[in-house]
Amino acid sequence: MIKWKTRGMKSSKLRSTQLLMSDKPLGSVASFPALALEQNGQKFYFATIPKEDIFPFCYVAGRDEDPQDGFQRNLDSNRARDIARYLDDSIGSIPTNVVLSAQSEAEVEYNSKSKLIKFRRQPKAFLVLDGQHRLYGYGLTTKKHRIPVSIYVGLSKKEEVSLFIDINTTQRGVPAALLLDIKHLAEKESLMEAELRKLFDYLASEPDSPIHGLLSPSQSARGKIARPTFNRAVEPALKSQVMDQLPTPKRFLLFKNYLKAVESCLSNPHLLTLSAYFESFGALFDEVLRVARERYSDYKPESLSKVLAPLKTIDLSQISSGGKVKISKANIIPILKETINGQIVVDESMI
Repeated sequence: MIKWKTRGMKSSKLRSTQLLMSDKPLGSVASFPALALEQNGQKFYFATIPKEDIFPFCYVAGRDEDPQDGFQRNLDSNRARDIARYLDDSIGSIPTNVVLSAQSEAEVEYNSKSKLIKFRRQPKAFLVLDGQHRLYGYGLTTKKHRIPVSIYVGLSKKEEVSLFIDINTTQRGVPAALLLDIKHLAEKESLMEAELRKLFDYLASEPDSPIHGLLSPSQSARGKIARPTFNRAVEPALKSQVMDQLPTPKRFLLFKNYLKAVESCLSNPHLLTLSAYFESFGALFDEVLRVARERYSDYKPESLSKVLAPLKTIDLSQISSGGKVKISKANIIPILKETINGQIVVDESMI
């Protein structure tokens, strides 16, 4: 038996010793049960094949490596390793098929009576059309796995590229907001994610919350704050030293009072629903608490409002985007800090 490794699936970020190798003779015939299907004149076969019998014989036509005929994106080796860890460490599974196009080197045959697909173990026998990271993840696992595959036969280069385009333009991923909204049902939330979910729900349900009716839990919606934006904005606030010393009800109350103080100082309250502004106010939270403590020795609503009162003197909606198409936190945060802190006066006697 000759062990050898494929060249098509290698990545410069992965050592050659990490690549799955075959212990079967080069050119030998592999045979596995498969189901045949034909759609719009294109034939393909469904099968589950041991990883050592399929991974070493696949390759990717990367656009960078082959500018003339390549069409795939570069392999993200970190993503492949994450998939491998998931398969090795988790009790979960990956039911999605890896889509392959059999090349002439594979010499694919299908017996409709026995329902067996046969192919030769040859370098570059199968071109990966979809699922290169899943395939590479299987290739990096330490456990034995069978890989679910869909194998197309007889495709031209034009048809392969067209199928790649169709797969990657018609598929839509599940919205990040929905994944965050249901993560607790699978008991896969981190402690921080759980805290953020509870605060989100609290602010959505409290009638006096400035963002009551303006939160969208499971999808992006115009004029509303979805969970991903909320989490990005609020996580730094929950990690502040002040919040860390408070019980959950007081943490939630303090953040609600902070948002009420922000809203009271805005000439245009609609700005709170814009992600760049909402995230900027989230980033300002710790600074406002610091100033409130220095000036008023507490974090009461009236103290927070006094700290933020200078914002009434400016029109935040007119902040320049710095020549960019969209305004960002980088444009907003410096102005917010400068406004609430005022001009710093230094006297030589202070030194």
